[in-house]
Amino acid sequence: MKFQRLISRLAILSSLWVIYFIPVSGYAQEHSPTEAVRSPANLKHLLSLVDSVKVEDQQLTYIRIYANYPDYLPTAAPDEGVACVDDAGRMLEVLEWEIMHSGRLDLVPLARGVARFLLYMQREDGLWYNFIFSDGTINRTHKNSAAGFSWWAARGLRGLAAAYNIFRQRDPVFSDRLLLRFRLGEPHLNAILTQFPQTVDTPLGLRASWLVNGAPDQSAEFLLALVKMHRVAPVDYSTEIRMLADGLLTYQYKRAGSDIDGMFFCWENVWHNWGNLQALALLDAYAIHQDSTYRIAVEGWADNYLVWTAEQGYYWEIKVAPSGMIATIDFPQIAYGIASSYKGIHRLAGITLLPAHEALAEQLLEWFNGNNRAGRVMYDSTTGRCLDGIDSPTKVNRNSGAESTIEALQTLQFASHPGMIPSK
Repeated sequence: MKFQRLISRLAILSSLWVIYFIPVSGYAQEHSPTEAVRSPANLKHLLSLVDSVKVEDQQLTYIRIYANYPDYLPTAAPDEGVACVDDAGRMLEVLEWEIMHSGRLDLVPLARGVARFLLYMQREDGLWYNFIFSDGTINRTHKNSAAGFSWWAARGLRGLAAAYNIFRQRDPVFSDRLLLRFRLGEPHLNAILTQFPQTVDTPLGLRASWLVNGAPDQSAEFLLALVKMHRVAPVDYSTEIRMLADGLLTYQYKRAGSDIDGMFFCWENVWHNWGNLQALALLDAYAIHQDSTYRIAVEGWADNYLVWTAEQGYYWEIKVAPSGMIATIDFPQIAYGIASSYKGIHRLAGITLLPAHEALAEQLLEWFNGNNRAGRVMYDSTTGRCLDGIDSPTKVNRNSGAESTIEALQTLQFASHPGMIPSK
């Protein structure tokens, strides 16, 4: 298949460390260079966005948010800043894969610097800021950077969990610090989970009242962070994992005969392309608890809704009325949204081993290689750039910022191994 051939070509270009491929689990032990999995990811563009600043005698490393066509030099957004926790957290997951699975020990100092950046952006009370200015000043006033327990907190925690996994054997003192800071989020999460098992009646049915900010998309991000740390650290988040997973189930649309039967809402009555990791999060919870309810829910998502949306060429937004009437918005389409659905179906295919699931995963993967509404290749294997989005059937956003780049690289990493998380 075309994208698999792309992965093979890219592996030759991007890795001289390794000799052959072996299947690995999601959080497997680190491999020696001779056992490592050949990396499918070209980090050239990602690394070109890396910058650093010295704050209080400590060097912090971050990834610049924007890089614009045609020169793709890092570009600042004056009202936001130069870097954010959102991107740094997910970048650490990319680095974790390269270090743990591909033997890229040269990336360890970079991972340490990015982890320090995350520690700097978290307050002592466990809340997180998001944006930083070039002089190291934290942006405390932007609406998407004010201290809180929201999107950037979840991605910051995901990054801390990835960093812990990188350093738990290399530097126990540093990893202990990372775990301590991760656990600063526990009081905030536990305060939300006290609502379990209360529900609220909505026009689309009973919904959990114990999700983070009442948002299943955000809650899925927190669930991924908890599962990662539960797998690699001496902590037990099994109860919290079950609660969040059970809450996500209440946001699955179930109407037999509907095109979107099985879809997971991202917010109230809306699904959107800006992240939708509920399927992946539920399968992570399934790996911990072996509760078939989670797997069956994802199978319903894949076998109906995901088949339909793939046939339509995907959407930016789907809104559902209480009557069941569907309103869709086609564009823009971004790597983050496609990658989120891909990760879910790829993980499911690794569990069921069904040809239909494997074919659907390949179909989503091909979005990056031109099987999309614009007919444009979105990921360039020679530069490591992923275009920022598709605006219409005739127009793409040719910029290539941190988020789209990171999501494309993570997608390639997912594609190169089964991705199943072993039971604890």
